[in-house]
Amino acid sequence: MLVVLKVMMKESLIFFALLTIIVVGFLQAFIGMDQVDDNRKVTGFILQAMANSVMQSPDFEGFENFAPPFGIVLYYIFTFVVMVVLLNILIALYNSAYEDITDNAIDEYMALFSQKTMQFVRAPDENVFIAQKKAFNLIEIFCLILPFEWWMPTARYERLNNFVMGIIYSPLLLITAYIETRQAQRVKGNRRRGEEDEDTVEEWEQMNDDLDFEAEGWTKKVEATRPNVDTDAAVLEIRDLKEQIADLKRLVEGKPEVNGT
Repeated sequence: MLVVLKVMMKESLIFFALLTIIVVGFLQAFIGMDQVDDNRKVTGFILQAMANSVMQSPDFEGFENFAPPFGIVLYYIFTFVVMVVLLNILIALYNSAYEDITDNAIDEYMALFSQKTMQFVRAPDENVFIAQKKAFNLIEIFCLILPFEWWMPTARYERLNNFVMGIIYSPLLLITAYIETRQAQRVKGNRRRGEEDEDTVEEWEQMNDDLDFEAEGWTKKVEATRPNVDTDAAVLEIRDLKEQIADLKRLVEGKPEVNGT
């Protein structure tokens, strides 16, 4: 749906470009036909009448004084062009965009997914300040980069970053070390008793009895698409070439003789 809306918004630019050209042209014509009001008053009236036409509510009153009978005729023409021609063009553009997207739905989705992925890819940061939830990257920007990075020597600036990160992350690291130490002690106790390292059943382990990858064919698909990293690529190419030569040899040997040759 996001891809469809994105393409439709691009197609809308064509409609609004045509609408702008037509509005400017007819506006000049109406102003030139005016013979009663001054330009300031008549411009506001004309713009309001044109906007009503675009909104499917034309107002034909008031154009009798525009070089009669040409003013009212010109407004009829403008209403017809906007309400019939331009709107049908817009519908056709939307329909064409929707058909193009639905015909290539998988390709369009993969292109959008790749674009979103690349937006979150950035150069490796030597001083990693977590940007989620606690917004530690703001500390890096306003407390380190802006006041110190532009004048402080590199070695001293690195020590300052390490000191700040040590203060920020030390509580979390201490909690993590405590939890992992308790888990390590529990694993050691289980091993001394001859039991498994842990008896906690994770969420992905609960589905082992419900899924049968062999029966559903997923194992074969994974094996077929798994790259061969154990064998060199040149060796694989040579093997493929040998198979092709063997197939060609079998075709030549099985070809019937013509005219005794």
